[in-house]
Amino acid sequence: MKIAGLTWWRNNYGSTLQAYALQQYLNAFDDVEYDIICQYGKKIASFDNFVDKLRKIGVIQTTRRIFWKFIIPNLRKRNQAIQSFVDTEIRITDDSYSTDDMGKLNDIYEAFICGSDQIWNPMLESVDSIYWLGFAAEGKTKIAYAPSFGVNSVDEGTAKKIRKNLETFDAVSCREKHGVDILNKICGKELCTQVLDPTLLIEPTCWNKLSDKRNIDGKYIFSYMLRGTKEQRQYIERYAKKHGLKIVTIPFLDNEKICMYDMKFGDIKIWDANPAMFINFIRYADKVFTDSFHCMVFSTIYHRDFYTFPKIGKAQLNRMTDFMNLLLLGNRMIDEKNDDFCDELKEIDWNRVDEILNEKRLQSRKYLNDAIDIVRKNADENSL
Repeated sequence: MKIAGLTWWRNNYGSTLQAYALQQYLNAFDDVEYDIICQYGKKIASFDNFVDKLRKIGVIQTTRRIFWKFIIPNLRKRNQAIQSFVDTEIRITDDSYSTDDMGKLNDIYEAFICGSDQIWNPMLESVDSIYWLGFAAEGKTKIAYAPSFGVNSVDEGTAKKIRKNLETFDAVSCREKHGVDILNKICGKELCTQVLDPTLLIEPTCWNKLSDKRNIDGKYIFSYMLRGTKEQRQYIERYAKKHGLKIVTIPFLDNEKICMYDMKFGDIKIWDANPAMFINFIRYADKVFTDSFHCMVFSTIYHRDFYTFPKIGKAQLNRMTDFMNLLLLGNRMIDEKNDDFCDELKEIDWNRVDEILNEKRLQSRKYLNDAIDIVRKNADENSL
């Protein structure tokens, strides 16, 4: 069976790794060929991508992205490192498909999967976007695996469109509990299931293969701040000094929320890390400070003591608090007024976390396995 997935799969570590993980899981089935649809131009920088960004985010934001991604040599190297990982580790369709020609995929694939990441966030993508699989022809199986909804509420017009979209799906799931609750409320029934992010769907041994050799010697803090403030970085500096730890950091991660303090922040700055190196820095860190969902996830996989800062926006915060609540990790959100906050936290009971995680992993796999069975059934019926 040929199945195609539609998700965000490049430009940042979390998006790339969740796409990789879902592909690893699905292609382990003997009868499944899973490709990720290329909805971008094949090159990191292309005229098509430029036009698409102008349409979506406007001239000012597009110009800002171009400057921070391509003008600064070190950031250009980072983009190339991420793209190189994609080219070697992820199977993307040879052809690129725009919104207008997505329908051509119906001649190739029997089913479509959308997810994970924030592809269903109405603040980031229209509810009429390709990520709701509206291009799929009648009779094609449509599956949602762990898209993040990202907002706390929608207006009635948006809700009506979402309701209509979901009526065409064979299986619906969401990554966060609050997203599940909102979608079920919109539909007026228990349609949506909560499942794990794809990075937690596969066994940790899959990640070990990518991150086996230690990259940084000695004890260190890995600071992975997508946004954040100068004051938050200074908080990390005080903690590092108190505990005699060096700081390893990847600077300037979000070109829309640049913190210039990154120029001096950190003892070791890694500019050209690829996704495997990102995992490696977490795996061998003594402590992790972050405002990133996926950094928090990999810290959990590798039993690293992590501490979080709230990412800007309540909906962004929900992704992190939902995850901590799901695995009973306790509140790891730093009180910036208390320099002793991290030292006062209870130790994480990793045995309990692993028990919950294993249970949720089995449930998530069952959801996806059942969805693949629907693909098989529909394929058999269509072949008659």
